[in-house]
Amino acid sequence: MGSLTGMHILSWWLWLLLLGAAGMLASAQYLAYEPGKCEVSISNVIQDMINTEARIILGRPRPSQTKLLRYDLYTPLNPEERQLLRPGDLNALKNSHFNPKWPVRVSIHGWAGKSTSCSNAAIKDAYLSRGNYNVIILDWSRQSLDISYPRVSKQLPSIAASVAKMLRFLHENTGVPYEQIYLVGHSAGSHISGLTGKILKPNRLGAIIALDPAGLTQLSLGPEERLDVNDALYVESIHTDLTLLGNPSTKLSHASFFVNWGLGQPHCPNATATEFDFVCDHFAAMFYFAESVREPKSFAALRCNSSQSVISATCNCNSGGSRKYAAQICTGNEFMGGEPAVPKRGIFYLSTRQQSPYGYNDGLVHIRRPRPSTIRDTADRRPFG
Repeated sequence: MGSLTGMHILSWWLWLLLLGAAGMLASAQYLAYEPGKCEVSISNVIQDMINTEARIILGRPRPSQTKLLRYDLYTPLNPEERQLLRPGDLNALKNSHFNPKWPVRVSIHGWAGKSTSCSNAAIKDAYLSRGNYNVIILDWSRQSLDISYPRVSKQLPSIAASVAKMLRFLHENTGVPYEQIYLVGHSAGSHISGLTGKILKPNRLGAIIALDPAGLTQLSLGPEERLDVNDALYVESIHTDLTLLGNPSTKLSHASFFVNWGLGQPHCPNATATEFDFVCDHFAAMFYFAESVREPKSFAALRCNSSQSVISATCNCNSGGSRKYAAQICTGNEFMGGEPAVPKRGIFYLSTRQQSPYGYNDGLVHIRRPRPSTIRDTADRRPFG
């Protein structure tokens, strides 16, 4: 979808970062989806990537995998101020507000992400708005903030092994059932989630929610090397950016939801004012999911016959028709996202509103014409060739 090559896209991404190197840095002490409490600084991303590249060029030794990761715990007792957990650290666990009677939800960011991003804050706040949860945000930014995505991808298995170690530690020392643990992964975080699920077998996680799972190097990988339908008791994927960073495969999950055909999201570029314009489509899945946690029946979806009917935008209310871009309204078959996860099967289409709240919350599917992706809109406005 589009004529840009991978190298052109990455070069363009770097230029956009450099040209837009102004942003606001939020407080590191408190995290919430509100102004001043979550991080949206492009300049910090650039600086961190430069530091990573310098360390590699200079041959500086990398810390152990355990030291590279951070697990930030939030609960109703500390909704904005993190408590740090570490695998094997019983004192930190006992002195925290972790409660094994509450479900565990682990949010895992993607490439160039951080635990303190506004999208992570939105997901955390959504869960805590529902009541008693242990929300853990994994920070693997010391590896994700790397300009080379192939280099990042090679580290995903070792990151997953550390996450699996942490989940075993929680299970063995608190008794929290694996079935009460969900992994919510964005982009590359979706594949970290899947690899973690594989490592934990024969134990099974309750669910993996893949938010616009990454394509790029994962497109050519088999099920043992990326997210797969068998990695948890239930796996759901939400696709919002098939043009640039997302993965179109319906083999990753039990239920695949293609929001707005997986192309241009109506609120983009950047109506959330928290993510960079050119990746607004890619991050949209995180904000849609956060809204679905708060309102589990916000996003009614229509079951489609095949992935091809989504790609060709011919999925419609008549289920099997071939009319392209037919503007229709029909009753949904299932709801996307939600909490707790409700297992579904199939391939689904749904549309969203142009501003928050994004879901129609009426049980209906409003079929709309596909919009060009945000990346194309941004390309038209970029001040260089």
